[in-house]
Amino acid sequence: MSTLNDLINYGQSYWLDNLTRKKITSGELKKRVTEQGLRGITSNPSIFYKAITGSEDYAPQIKELVAKGLTPQQIYDALTIKDVQDACDILKPVYDSSGGTDGFVSLEVSPYLARDTQGTISEARRLYKLVDRLNCYIKIPGTKEGIPAIEECLYHGININITLLFSIERYVEVANAYIRAVKRRVAKGKPVDNIVSVASFFISRIDVLVDGLLGQYIIPGNEDKKRHPQLLFGKAGIASAQLAYHRFKELFSSAEWKALENKGAHVQRPLWASTGNKDPLYSDVRYVETLIGADTVNTLPDETIDAFADHGKLEKNTIKKDLDGAAQIFKKLKKAGIDIDFVTDQLENDGVNKFIEPYNLLMTSLAEKRAKMLGEHIASQQISYGSYKKEIEAVYASMDGKQVGARLYHKDPYLWKTDAEEAKMIKENMGWITLPDDFTQTVEALAAFSRQLKEEGYKHAVLLGMGGSSLCSEVARETYGTTDGYLELLVLDNTDPAAILEVEKKVDIEKTLFIAASKSGGTRETISFFRYFYKLVEKKSKGNAGNNFVAITDAGTPLVKMAGKYKFRKVFINPPGIGGRYSVLSDFGLLPMALMGIDNNALMSGAKQMKVSSDAYVPAASNPAISLGALLGICQRHGRDKVTFVLSSSINSFGYWVEQLLAESTGKEGKGLIPVNGEQPGEPGVYGNDRVFVQMYLPSDDNAADEQKLKALEAAGHPVVRIKVPDKIALGSEYYRWEIAVAVAGMIIGINPFDQPNVEESKKNTNNILDDWKKEGAFKNETPLLSDGDFSVYGGAGVKALADKNNNAAAFVNAFLASAKPGDYVAFLPYFLMTDPRMELLQEWRQQTRGKLKTATTLLNGPRYLHSTGQLHKGGPATGLYILFTGDEENDLPIPGEKFGFSTLHQAQSLGDFKSLNDKGRRVIRINLGKDIDKGLEKLWESIKGN
Repeated sequence: MSTLNDLINYGQSYWLDNLTRKKITSGELKKRVTEQGLRGITSNPSIFYKAITGSEDYAPQIKELVAKGLTPQQIYDALTIKDVQDACDILKPVYDSSGGTDGFVSLEVSPYLARDTQGTISEARRLYKLVDRLNCYIKIPGTKEGIPAIEECLYHGININITLLFSIERYVEVANAYIRAVKRRVAKGKPVDNIVSVASFFISRIDVLVDGLLGQYIIPGNEDKKRHPQLLFGKAGIASAQLAYHRFKELFSSAEWKALENKGAHVQRPLWASTGNKDPLYSDVRYVETLIGADTVNTLPDETIDAFADHGKLEKNTIKKDLDGAAQIFKKLKKAGIDIDFVTDQLENDGVNKFIEPYNLLMTSLAEKRAKMLGEHIASQQISYGSYKKEIEAVYASMDGKQVGARLYHKDPYLWKTDAEEAKMIKENMGWITLPDDFTQTVEALAAFSRQLKEEGYKHAVLLGMGGSSLCSEVARETYGTTDGYLELLVLDNTDPAAILEVEKKVDIEKTLFIAASKSGGTRETISFFRYFYKLVEKKSKGNAGNNFVAITDAGTPLVKMAGKYKFRKVFINPPGIGGRYSVLSDFGLLPMALMGIDNNALMSGAKQMKVSSDAYVPAASNPAISLGALLGICQRHGRDKVTFVLSSSINSFGYWVEQLLAESTGKEGKGLIPVNGEQPGEPGVYGNDRVFVQMYLPSDDNAADEQKLKALEAAGHPVVRIKVPDKIALGSEYYRWEIAVAVAGMIIGINPFDQPNVEESKKNTNNILDDWKKEGAFKNETPLLSDGDFSVYGGAGVKALADKNNNAAAFVNAFLASAKPGDYVAFLPYFLMTDPRMELLQEWRQQTRGKLKTATTLLNGPRYLHSTGQLHKGGPATGLYILFTGDEENDLPIPGEKFGFSTLHQAQSLGDFKSLNDKGRRVIRINLGKDIDKGLEKLWESIKGN
């Protein structure tokens, strides 16, 4: 090793281009420093990828970091920072003996910041502070965008290793940035003797690319006497280093520099990087022997160090040899057809990508290690892609290249739309994405509020809301039930008087908390429910009736004013930028769950775990939420837009919530994902090629029958997603998974997943119908297409011809259903209270329809679905066949402050939606079952089965 030790006597420091924990813990690194003349270390994402994935040396620390809940990127930070800190400590004696000019260890900023000036500055400051060692270099790429960051960091006292330099011109720009930083410090009276830097010029990569190009210009047997490309092999890299060194000498021997030097400034040393030989036809020490010079550094891989120690030769200032010849090389390259500017630009771009690739692979590896260590404590996801595997793998790569994950978490609206106004709206509606970050205070406050009500003897809580304000509570109610001593939750999202009376009968009005939940604060149903129950409480309450009410809404809404007027117990102002269907992890979802005694801390911890699993820097293929969204988006493009849920018994109600999320988020612009919830899985023969299946299951449930059918569907070529949920409380993670997945799917489909442009259509029609009712005291008479006993069937012009050919309701309905084409779906939309017998009958009808027509079916109760899948019905693809069921409502309940009651409102909603669908040209019929809904529904179904 005497050759290596002697390098310093020739003005050159040799550094190690490798850093592993094994080298540190085994004593190898210390031995290299104390016995073999090593004076520094460089690292990069590629080096750390090999170190971390190639051994178990990091496993104990990774396990500790996973237990702390860190993301893969944070784990990477912690692992690499520890290695750099330990290596810095080993090299500290070199730093001290060199007067602070040597003995450095380099740590690189994220390769994704190569074109981000401000991001690079912030990251450099962060890393330098975390490492907390004087002899740490922060590596910044010498890109055009990196140069101002380099100058700024140096000015603020962060020592920099500039990496990925390939051209002489860029080297000069980097050197001048260093000089400017030093001058600025001098001008401000700051010390400069503590500012050092190296400029890393990559050598062998130049030869690899240039040699490859030269080989294309050789024509054996037809010698070109003017160009001689074969004489230029292996010359470009060393010539580049020689010319860069020459410019270094010029810049740092000027009068301007000498004045700075007199103030204590140190030269910025050239560092020769990429000095391992990559061509076996060349000497394995050629990039060492030819690059020796004063004030230089050569960072060498292990094998080159060993080779130079074995047979390397030392000669003073070889870097200066034949400088004129080096300049001639570039002229000859130009004559040979080599555009050196193209070469260096290409190398810079490739250089950034060569660090991004191992960085992504390392994030993937850390994500997988994390998942394995957490094991059964977190949800797992498996995707069977069917025939789309190659396409989706390409999509994942494209998404990584476009930094979709990072952009999503930075709320970049241009993932979805380019219009400025629409982009503004999107950005303003992405507040949900950070909800799992800091939830402790919110959860504790809600728990305290819940305990207070419990102590006051409250027995029930009734959620008065629609859509996103109610569906998550319905999931919680059915999934968890009530913890002993806490409030039993009921959800009212149906204007049918029977539904209201059912709630009223179940509760003790004086011991019930009513939750008026509305994001806009003006939802007609919510306000009507409030008015009704406020009157009831007021009649029975001896004190302030408002004490039985709370509100959840956005700031400044009409509901806030109403709460003040009626002296509500409390108003929960939801954080801004959270749409109703994305609000489950906010007060809209958490307050009702807290009142039930659900452990919201555990639920939100699950959401945070999913956010960690789906972190911005986890590549798409290993990112559970993003990969799921990509699959759904690509399936939609291929016509597989029926997302069919197979949910195990313990979490079966999750479908209510995810149904709205998918439908209302994606169903617009004639496109969309159609959620199919509650349809029992069947054999492959009952399905068309428009399905993607999603199984969500608890291992503790009996899932054998579902799994058997899913295996058959998978074998038949259908895409199948399996999500294993460890326990019920882990639904917190599933809420977040699906929110991210749907946002990503929306990006691929090409729609804005945060608006609902068609929802207002039914509301407007309902209001118009109510206005007419208030004038006339009755609804306008409609002429049915068909009357059959107690049945009246209504439809638009598109189905009129069916009535002419079919003289009874059953035949008409069967003919209507028979018009379904491949890729269509049938939506059963009952506007009445869904009792168990009614549900069983309609489910049987669904199964028969699917088996007979091979079409997807949905079953959605009105008016709930108006705030759920209603957007999809009107804004999504024109592939639906809609059957609305209504009955003659004889009982009514008053809505205080209105001329009409709930029955009138309920009927107006069904009529308004029917008109909206008809106006859109959708295939829709409405069947009035008469006064006895159960009898009429059963009679109709028996006739249809027998027809």
